[in-house]
Amino acid sequence: MASHTRRHGLKRGARFSLFIVSYTPLFAIMIFQQIYQNKDYLHPVEITKETALNFFRYFGVSSFLVIISIISFIGLLILLRNLERRASESGEEITVTDVENKNSEAIAYLFTYIIPFVFQDLSNISQLVPIIALMSVTYAIYSNSSMMLINPTLSFWYSLYQIEYKDNTGKAKKTIVLTKERFLEEGDILRPKRIAHKLSYGVA
Repeated sequence: MASHTRRHGLKRGARFSLFIVSYTPLFAIMIFQQIYQNKDYLHPVEITKETALNFFRYFGVSSFLVIISIISFIGLLILLRNLERRASESGEEITVTDVENKNSEAIAYLFTYIIPFVFQDLSNISQLVPIIALMSVTYAIYSNSSMMLINPTLSFWYSLYQIEYKDNTGKAKKTIVLTKERFLEEGDILRPKRIAHKLSYGVA
């Protein structure tokens, strides 16, 4: 029988930061695209109500993406620092008995980047609304699944593995672990700390 006391290990803010950071390469492309398409509006002759409205219309999305990306990066850095500290201090030391590299999953995740390119004009509200709707659905799935650690941005510094190990009772267990270790192998010692269901952060 499943335990009713099990909870998600990450707060909504942490999950949202992970989601946003996973899309920052795409956001950078979208920001460049919007600025390039509307560069003629970057240098108004004078600041008026009309030029302010034009800035909001043609660069509002870019401004929002920059702000939310910076906030999410700060939140993610705090989260990763806390996860590493918790894993080092209270993670159960285990010996990896089986390991499968999951870094290739990030490549499949990149296909979701194609979505916004169906809609070319980010200044057009009729094309912006479908993007927001699709991203909202993606986030709902992302935040409650193992996709949460599949992050193209994190792949620059971290690796993702599915590992099998035995706990202190001798019971075999599996978890997907995010770690700085680039070449994890069977027999390696790891200290994983649970962050969500079947998801962990590990330090060697």
